[in-house]
Amino acid sequence: MRPKILWCLTLAALLPLAFACKGHDRADLDEPEDVAATATTDEIGGTGEAGDLNPLEAQMAIDDVTLGSRAGADGTIAEADQEDDFTPGEPIVVAMEVGDVQPGSAVKVLWFGPNETKIGEESKTVESGQSYLNFNAADTGSWAKGDYRVEVWIGDEKVNQQQFQIVDEDDAAT
Repeated sequence: MRPKILWCLTLAALLPLAFACKGHDRADLDEPEDVAATATTDEIGGTGEAGDLNPLEAQMAIDDVTLGSRAGADGTIAEADQEDDFTPGEPIVVAMEVGDVQPGSAVKVLWFGPNETKIGEESKTVESGQSYLNFNAADTGSWAKGDYRVEVWIGDEKVNQQQFQIVDEDDAAT
């Protein structure tokens, strides 16, 4: 009789755990709380606060971040226009796929120049049905030669960064 009592007690102890643990196979990117109406470079404390996104979900929402000199009508940068060496004054475009981003979410890019100097930022809101989002660097004619980078943020999560250089025309890739 003892094994039967022991088995019942074990079952009674484990049964609540079976209902308390909820499995998660993938990130749910279509939940209302996944909308980030603003993008910030400061971590938002706590969970469930407006703009506080799950880092994994944020990473999965923005894909194919690409640098180049121009974007096509569909918002992508053709392979022939992709580059990471630019000359002063040349347009610099960053394109990204945002098809998995909740409409109404803000995406922000931060531009950094030599010595990690912040030289610009811009935010855009993802519209319903939008597949790609593009950002253009401000007037690069005054940018000095050197190493630069652009960061991509959604909510309070940095999801990507791309390195590039401003070079002499002779050193630019053709």
